[in-house]
Amino acid sequence: MFQEIIQEVEQVRETFSVTGAEYNRDNLLAYLALRKHNISDFQLSLAEQGLAAIEKSFCHVLYSLEKILSHLHVEVNLPTTLVIPTPSDSRGIMKNRSEELLGKGNNHLDSTIMVTLDGKMANNQPLISELLLKGMDIARINCAHDDHEVWKQLIEGVRMAEYRLRDTGYYHDRTCKIYMDLAGPKVRIGKLPLEDIVVKKGDSLRLLLDSNKLGHPASADAPAGVPVTLEKAFRNVRIHDRIFIDDGKISGIVRHVTKEHIEIEVQSPEGKAYRIKEGKGLNLPDSLLSLNVPALTEKDINDLAFISKYADILGVSFVHSPLDLKKLRAELSKYEVPHLGVVAKIETKDAVHHLARIILDGLQFERFGIMIARGDLAVEVGPENLSFVQEEVLAICSAAYVPVILATGVLERLTKKGIPSRSEMTDVFLARRANCIMLNKGTYILNALDMLTKVLISDEAERLTSNESKRNLTDQYGVLR
Repeated sequence: MFQEIIQEVEQVRETFSVTGAEYNRDNLLAYLALRKHNISDFQLSLAEQGLAAIEKSFCHVLYSLEKILSHLHVEVNLPTTLVIPTPSDSRGIMKNRSEELLGKGNNHLDSTIMVTLDGKMANNQPLISELLLKGMDIARINCAHDDHEVWKQLIEGVRMAEYRLRDTGYYHDRTCKIYMDLAGPKVRIGKLPLEDIVVKKGDSLRLLLDSNKLGHPASADAPAGVPVTLEKAFRNVRIHDRIFIDDGKISGIVRHVTKEHIEIEVQSPEGKAYRIKEGKGLNLPDSLLSLNVPALTEKDINDLAFISKYADILGVSFVHSPLDLKKLRAELSKYEVPHLGVVAKIETKDAVHHLARIILDGLQFERFGIMIARGDLAVEVGPENLSFVQEEVLAICSAAYVPVILATGVLERLTKKGIPSRSEMTDVFLARRANCIMLNKGTYILNALDMLTKVLISDEAERLTSNESKRNLTDQYGVLR
């Protein structure tokens, strides 16, 4: 098995030129080669001899395999052509790549915190100052909303808040990075009338392919209809395809397809009807959307000039394959921004299937990361599969030493309602594995930011706490009484 893994890595590695990221490439390829083998019996043998499980060594695959085989008195010959990181190497590489892309965390935490800014915050200096003081390391601007003027006001608002805080003795030796998401080819609900359009299970709903039409509620003669943007996204829709609206709050099955509309039978919600809201997104996980809709839209390309001038990090929405990053690289070559960080957002089924190739292409950027955009991703892969997919993405990114941003739904109830749910507290505890955690906008964003910072600080304290202190904490809380 060991020699087979080495041979596969050597055969494939030259296909991917990643100057300066050879460690990343070779270890990722070794991890992917290892996963092709059934190592269950091998793992049991290791456990019987008190050796660590190889599946937990994805950050230094060949090094760990060589050491394990050495303990088992199996002679191996490692080729000098391969770059083989040690555990110490792997920690250093990930730390450096994370800090170069995302900066250093508040209070020297391992994880950074990203906060989505709202256009309404542009003139709210006190709020921006509070966000900075409470731990916002990266300010996110979603280019699907507002315009260049509002974006510039938000960026200037962050810089002015930093200046004033430093002038009053705060916020020294820190700078908030600016992250800007390209809008991407998001399909959305178009213009709706003043009267509510509501649906529930069993209803029919027409998606009007002319985005200039006005939506209408159901009548005696026809079901309700809502216009949709990006008509070409529906060119491959077929009978029985699934369609989701508003992050899956409404789901339906395609029953009829015409040149004017797509008619779906609503599958959820059950019971109480749900109001369709203007501007909400649609997902078409079965309809081969990537064949007709590239990740970079004309709007995105036009926005690159502004983003290249003002942003530290660029987020690429709805990535499907490495081709999307190649197109971005070609567009960015028009601007002198070699240090601009690039983040590929994983939010489609195609992106999950092509993740390794997306990463290998992304390593050609000087600074590169992955965002797990769990809102659209959950709809695309199914909520029942989200946890598994999230784990897979984290493992593959760890093997490639690529920083990960965990986004969507983190402390969402606390951010919007002011009270955290038990499940989201568990979620944020697990989210610490990511290099950056994103909070979305909401009325109680300061409360959520404060809570997230406390969780991260407690995690750091636990990591540094001595065994004696841990025993004291156990006694204090009576865990074993």
